[in-house]
Amino acid sequence: MRILITAQAIYSHLAPLVLPVAERAREAGHEVAIATGAGVVQHIEKRGLTALTLPHMQSMGEALQGGALRPPPEMAKVGSVTVELAPEFFAAAFVGHLAEASTPDLLEVAKSWQPDLILHESTEYGGYLAAESLGIPHGALDIAPMAPYAHPAVTEELNRQRGKLGLAPVNDAWHPFRDFRAGVVPEDFYPTDSRLPGARYYQVPTQTAQGGLDPDIAQLSTDRPLVLATLGSNAPRLPGGAHALLEIIVEALGELPVTGVVALGADRDPRQWDGPRPDNVHLTSFVQQELLLRSSDLFITHAGFNGTREALAAGVPMVAVPLFAEQSHNAGRLHELGVGTRIDVQDVTRDSLAAAARTVLEDRTYRSRAQGLQRRSHALPDLGRLVEDAAALAA
Repeated sequence: MRILITAQAIYSHLAPLVLPVAERAREAGHEVAIATGAGVVQHIEKRGLTALTLPHMQSMGEALQGGALRPPPEMAKVGSVTVELAPEFFAAAFVGHLAEASTPDLLEVAKSWQPDLILHESTEYGGYLAAESLGIPHGALDIAPMAPYAHPAVTEELNRQRGKLGLAPVNDAWHPFRDFRAGVVPEDFYPTDSRLPGARYYQVPTQTAQGGLDPDIAQLSTDRPLVLATLGSNAPRLPGGAHALLEIIVEALGELPVTGVVALGADRDPRQWDGPRPDNVHLTSFVQQELLLRSSDLFITHAGFNGTREALAAGVPMVAVPLFAEQSHNAGRLHELGVGTRIDVQDVTRDSLAAAARTVLEDRTYRSRAQGLQRRSHALPDLGRLVEDAAALAA
């Protein structure tokens, strides 16, 4: 079977699910290709996978920088306040501009490559539109469960795009996901109103870092709880590089009886850090997050979905400080499930963050609930089953 997977030209949209699914499909004997923008093709080819370049696909950053998309005014405050993801912006950006630019390329790719099945990562609507136009079975790889897929603004924009292709409108907001939606967290992470009958759930294999854990981190004190803190790969790109927020995190950990590890960002040398340096906090530019979470007692995170998923799979409770995109919704869901607590950026102080961390560390119910989700994560079928289930759509 020939399986075409489509993804936004953003590495974080590829790495957690698209690339491992493509590898498992190839191992199962299918012919697989990933269609995306030129900016991330090297990550696909590095894994020995086939990349089909879409010349008109832009990343969100490129669309914003080029003026094709206008960011909401509040985005200028990212790093100093938590910016909620506006459904109207999601609709205009992902379902509108980004999909409209890439759909003609995907139609050409699909006509020439002739896939039997198209899988699109959940924020990439061009693959869905091309599949609908050509009558090809399709399904979604859900990399952002809390995005506002069901909002009326999304349905309205979806129908506008369908109309341009001569497709009839739909009144089901979940139409792109109905036939097959592959989630990678247990079903109970999803709010009840977004649990679809056709959805299935799988576990992503642990990605072992080459060379193992940083020896300096491995030798840190073991007589206190270990707290890992990171704001993700986008933090250095925020106004001021989120420097003030990182300073508060370092200061708060310095006040607690813990061993802290704070990742400042891959491009930030900790030797040049001019902020606080408590003796109990280890500063690093990059950390093998998934590996270190296995031995962490608490995760201070911006609540991006990939890190959230990794922490849940490791049974680690969280203090979430959401920055932008759907992170606020992820953080709210963690709070609702009782596996973490949330502080918006504008409410973060040394004292408030230290108090939140202390609460989650001392109240063992947070850890117990996180471990419950961990057990349910470990009970999910692997990506081999995902490939089998998806392939059945085209059988």
